[in-house]
Amino acid sequence: MKLKMSDILIVLGYASIAYSAYRYATASDGDSKRDALFVGQWAPTFFILGVGAENREYRKQNTLALDADA
Repeated sequence: MKLKMSDILIVLGYASIAYSAYRYATASDGDSKRDALFVGQWAPTFFILGVGAENREYRKQNTLALDADA
């Protein structure tokens, strides 16, 4: 199975949303809630980078991949 960089970045975006929701739901004070919201703001960055990597993969340009054949 070939792990493409675009797939990894998209998964990281969804993981950021899930982790942010978990941190916010379990936060006990204001600082913890603020930290959770900060982590939630990472998601758009991961999604944008994932789409950019996917475009490069589609055009068969060099992208990072976790497979020797890539």
